[in-house]
Amino acid sequence: MSSMLEINEKAFFEQVLQKIWASPGEHFMSQATKRALKKSDIAKQFIKASSVVYVIMAFVGFEICWWYHQNVHALLGPVNYELGMTLGIIVAAVLFLNICQRYMELQFSSYKKFKKSLAAIFSGLNVFGAIVLALLSSVGEELLFRGAIQPFLGVWITSFLFGLLHLDADGNVSVWTIWAVVAGLILGAVVNVTGSLWPAIAIHFLINFIGIRGLSKIDLSAPALMQDPSTR
Repeated sequence: MSSMLEINEKAFFEQVLQKIWASPGEHFMSQATKRALKKSDIAKQFIKASSVVYVIMAFVGFEICWWYHQNVHALLGPVNYELGMTLGIIVAAVLFLNICQRYMELQFSSYKKFKKSLAAIFSGLNVFGAIVLALLSSVGEELLFRGAIQPFLGVWITSFLFGLLHLDADGNVSVWTIWAVVAGLILGAVVNVTGSLWPAIAIHFLINFIGIRGLSKIDLSAPALMQDPSTR
């Protein structure tokens, strides 16, 4: 009986993994976007590759925390910090970083161009897809950078390395890179203050989810949506 349950459980998880990993572009995209993106396999491959990279980041970060730092229970255990203050930190960080992103969009044409290139990938992504990508990216990057690397190199160097992970579409340092460095400093400080990765993961998840959902709603057939508001 137990062997039958194990077989059924294994088959169930194989089906789930197949749906998530076999063709993320098909599983995550809305019907309209599926048709629109059939001409471009780049979007699908980007989502699939990103998902795999984030899982690898999470695995490597967890292993370093578990075997070398031996701080997994502290970082991923209960948050030993006042709840109201923790929630306040999360909300303040998310608001500040989103305001910075909005400012960059209004002031820097290079960022608007970069955002448009991302919109071509994420346009039409449904809520489930946005949640999965935001969750994988936040957990993977926080485990690797704040959990594994920060104890070695400190907040500043880790934040610069985190920024270099966020280059523009041409692989150059940009205003988005600078924003990522600032975000890394905030996330690193949050981990140091709270002693836990969960608040940083929550901030990271909310930032990414809001960003991905915003990109997914951009209508690429309406160029005016990507124009500088001052030129409308």
